[in-house]
Amino acid sequence: MNDLRLATARKRLMECSGRADAIEAVREIVSNFLGSEEMALLDFGSTGTKTLWSFGLQPQDCNLLASLGGEGFGRIARGECAIDNLGCDGASTTRKARAFVPIRVANKTVGVLAILQLLPQKSGFDAADMDLLKLLSIEAGRGLFDSEEGRASHESERNNDRSRQI
Repeated sequence: MNDLRLATARKRLMECSGRADAIEAVREIVSNFLGSEEMALLDFGSTGTKTLWSFGLQPQDCNLLASLGGEGFGRIARGECAIDNLGCDGASTTRKARAFVPIRVANKTVGVLAILQLLPQKSGFDAADMDLLKLLSIEAGRGLFDSEEGRASHESERNNDRSRQI
């Protein structure tokens, strides 16, 4: 079953036609295969981290990086997933993300997928889920940041930064 999920997810990511389709593919994979309907894609652009897209989140949940911490942020930058299989603290006013998945292009972390609450019937991530998270890390970046649309967005951002420096 895991091989089928991986093959289906890989095919969907490889067939993406631009950033909007890649975002929808990530949403489908996380919702259908990983069991979460609360997620966000964060862009590590040259002007800082910004939310590229979110699904199922409340406004107070959008400051996701606060739950990552220094060590976790370093792990993401190196391309490692940061997973919390202990769950979110229901008593806390700010919920922690269950997973941070680095989105990579050409061995560089360019963004992160944050997954918050899992569906009630899912208690945590298993080995098969970890394979899907790794696949997302490696393959999603191509459609999100390495497509024509993604390259244009990052190039425009870089040019704006250069003009501010001059």
